Amino acid sequence: MLAIIWVVLRDLKRRWMLTLVMALLFSITFAIYLALITYQKSLSMTYFSLETNWLVVQVGFGSGEIHGSRLNSEIGQLLKSYGYQPIPEIHQLVGTSISNGIMMRGVHPEDLLKVSPFKLLAGRNLVPGDSPRLAMVGTGLANRLKIKVGDTLILRGREFRVIGIFKTGSYEDSQAWISLTDAQKLLGYGSDVSIYYIPDGGALREGSTLAKGIAIGRRGEAGNTFGKEIMSFFRYLGLLGGFAGVATSITLTNLLWRLAWLHRRDFGIARTLGFGRSSVVIYLLTQAGLILLPGGSVGGFFAVILLISRIQDFSAFGIAITPVWDLSTISLIALVTFLIAGIGVAIPAIKINSMTTPELLGRE
Repeated sequence: MLAIIWVVLRDLKRRWMLTLVMALLFSITFAIYLALITYQKSLSMTYFSLETNWLVVQVGFGSGEIHGSRLNSEIGQLLKSYGYQPIPEIHQLVGTSISNGIMMRGVHPEDLLKVSPFKLLAGRNLVPGDSPRLAMVGTGLANRLKIKVGDTLILRGREFRVIGIFKTGSYEDSQAWISLTDAQKLLGYGSDVSIYYIPDGGALREGSTLAKGIAIGRRGEAGNTFGKEIMSFFRYLGLLGGFAGVATSITLTNLLWRLAWLHRRDFGIARTLGFGRSSVVIYLLTQAGLILLPGGSVGGFFAVILLISRIQDFSAFGIAITPVWDLSTISLIALVTFLIAGIGVAIPAIKINSMTTPELLGRE
């Protein structure tokens, strides 16, 4: 085995320019895959991870949870007549455009944890009796705007002091939470709200109509709709990345095949000396490893520094996303790498091992 590895090292040293080009080609493909997989995983966590055991009462079947609607207090009284204790909230996208907008949530401090459990990362949360113009911001929004506890957040030209930074793991991490009273004053809603939350399982059902123009939907439905639209774009990018992966596999296979073919006489001699057919596999695996490992390292560095770091600046419909790393993401990346290496090794190994010793030695 050591003799075969020594041959590999000698070959790669002699053809170092070709090896470097192949490693760089793989590094680009690896960086693309790493970024796309991370983006898609982050989108799934952001848009599709809300608890759905709540129903949302809003105008029509729109996106009241994100862009808001407007309901008067009579709707709240009507819900109480059905035996509910509805949770009123204001949801609105504030800003000059959708791209730089901030999702605002107005909620009674006592209702803060009922619908959206969160983890406090810094500062404190809103509590009853707080003074006006205080805000909590999600970690996604804090990263996008580069703000921290004690800083000032501008909402519709009004200054709010940030008292806490939270994390829910969903698109709510792109929201700014203020008191319902502050939100009503900010938007000029009076006693009106955007939506009412009611628990699932009562007299009212998802898809039913409460009153004229007032519909009942599932919590998170609006986010799912936006998430599917954005995910379709990343799936298209994933298709392009797939073509890049196929091209890399073909190029690697061709390179390993050419290097192995140049040493067919050596393999024939090794076979006459008692080396098994596994020597060809060891030769190819060593070459593939010495090409893919540096390429993967460079590609990973490139992806983290130049691609994944930019994900925090991404915002769609006022929703930012945060890189997500977990076992499934790492496993998928490893699978893609092993697949490319496996294809590159298998084809030339099968061809060389199918040849007889006289054929390898150039004799009929």
